[in-house]
Amino acid sequence: MLARVALVIVSLGLAGCAAIRRPPPPPELPRAQAAIRGAEREGAGADRRAAMHLALARSELAQARRRLALGDREGARWLLRRAEVDAELSTLIVREAGLRDAARRTLDQASALAGQRE
Repeated sequence: MLARVALVIVSLGLAGCAAIRRPPPPPELPRAQAAIRGAEREGAGADRRAAMHLALARSELAQARRRLALGDREGARWLLRRAEVDAELSTLIVREAGLRDAARRTLDQASALAGQRE
């Protein structure tokens, strides 16, 4: 009888452990990951300033994952928001550089055309 009671208790304990699930990742995690992938696709690694912000975003993502593993969900969410913003900034820096180059080329072409008219 004692063996059966012990078996039931152990079984219930194991069933309880199996029922405990890790909470789903915060919604900021996929957004931060997507922002980092977007910055990489834009070529952020090729621009010095953009690469710095991209590296910072990657570091913040890694720190957030460590915090999630430790159960610090709020700290992780804060870091994930920062990672997303840094990755987006990286993307914007790359785009700005591209727009500046295009504007410079347009001005050069306009100057060349103006020179031909004279």
